[in-house]
Amino acid sequence: MKTKNRNFVAKNSRNKSGAGAHKDKTKYDRKNNMCGGYTGEHEETIANKIDRLVLLQRMQETTKSPSLWFSYEEEIIQIKEDLGNVDF
Repeated sequence: MKTKNRNFVAKNSRNKSGAGAHKDKTKYDRKNNMCGGYTGEHEETIANKIDRLVLLQRMQETTKSPSLWFSYEEEIIQIKEDLGNVDF
């Protein structure tokens, strides 16, 4: 008796959501605005910048890697420059 070649990936995922061919590509495009995907075209809010600044400073205090420390420092300087141009 001859056995069939099975596609184990398809066998294990056939009953899960997203399995099978997608009929409408726009609903499954992660970068599409209609789906709420990230397009990279939004501007970061001031509150988000301040939160990220505090987080980077804390990460910089705890890191033991000099290269990470300098990369955090560069990001901190960039955020401070961006915040310097904003009127509160």
